[in-house]
Amino acid sequence: MKKYKVGFVGTGARSLCYAKAYAKSPEIEVAAMADPSSENRRRVISYAELPGNIAEHDDWRALLAQHPDLDGVVVCTPNNLHRETAVPFIERGIPVALEKPIATTMRDAELILDAERAHQGRLLIGFVLRSTPYYRKIHELISSGAIGNVINIQADELASFGVSSIISRGAWRRYAKSSGGSMMEKSSHDMDILNYLVGSRPVAVNAFGGSLVFRPNPNLPAKCVDCLHSDCPYHDTPQFSAGAGDAVLQEFLREGKDRCIYNIDKDVTDNQSVNVQYANGAIANFMLSFNCAGERSGRNFHAVGTKGRIWGNIEDNQLALYRNHTGEVMRVALGDDDGVGHNGGDENHALELLKMMKDPAYKPAQGSYAGYLSNVLCIGADLSMAEGRRLNLRYDANGYVTFA
Repeated sequence: MKKYKVGFVGTGARSLCYAKAYAKSPEIEVAAMADPSSENRRRVISYAELPGNIAEHDDWRALLAQHPDLDGVVVCTPNNLHRETAVPFIERGIPVALEKPIATTMRDAELILDAERAHQGRLLIGFVLRSTPYYRKIHELISSGAIGNVINIQADELASFGVSSIISRGAWRRYAKSSGGSMMEKSSHDMDILNYLVGSRPVAVNAFGGSLVFRPNPNLPAKCVDCLHSDCPYHDTPQFSAGAGDAVLQEFLREGKDRCIYNIDKDVTDNQSVNVQYANGAIANFMLSFNCAGERSGRNFHAVGTKGRIWGNIEDNQLALYRNHTGEVMRVALGDDDGVGHNGGDENHALELLKMMKDPAYKPAQGSYAGYLSNVLCIGADLSMAEGRRLNLRYDANGYVTFA
């Protein structure tokens, strides 16, 4: 059996999800890793139970130069470095699994697309939600016509205390310059899911939001250790979503983990509401809010069609289907997700790269242009929020978008 050699560029928390999947596969050999942090590299190797003969590099350029025999590469660098680190591998013709978002700017995303088109490259963007049983079933039901044509979608991401901590305290995630902002870092794959389920190009976006929760508070100290509010959900170890497997992020939280979430320096939002209009007439509403826990937190979804509705909460691991003509409500159980992160999606998503390596003609649906359209919505939402106006999307011959 052929062993496909994979390299890793960036070994933060998301890389561990890929590494665990590849450690289980008899067809994949993790051959090399590059990350400035040797601690990160060793943690991924240890937690994923990878063999100890993996080449390690401080710089991704050394990995690129010294491993010409790689069959695939996983890029999990901070978001603003995606174009810089992914394009050289694309130019070499190596299939790339690039964590979401595709990039933090429209220009960088377009340069990635240009490179892919010029070199017949293939990308898998980290839209892991497409690989979950939950969203796969929703897509199956919508595609089969179970609710007719989609008219409206209401989707929410009500993020846990743990994820709120990661976004607002993480070393690079708390700055829009490096993360792209809260919407892009946390919900770029939610934007992709909306595009995926509606099955039409977005043509307009309007958004509102800001920071209403994690504002500076002069009555609180700079560090949690000096705070008297030990009942604060951010005081010690924040609560993570078990189903999403987010607790792994805690292990990679560096700077900021002992600093007050209210007083730490940051410029990302903690709430945002996005309204999207599609070319086929459908309208989607998406709400992102942090500082959430309890019943119906996490991801909620409700699609209204001409013949019925679908709704559910991903943590409940089931959906409800309502049919207009009979009034019947059918409960759709989704089965056991086997404890795999992102509600059963991580491993299935990671193994898409194996399909790409085995079949040179295979291009995943969650590819570069899907990543680009997600970026359009995230960047458009932030621009709409800042300028207080609706943005219309204008497509050129390349499929690239300008805001009007």
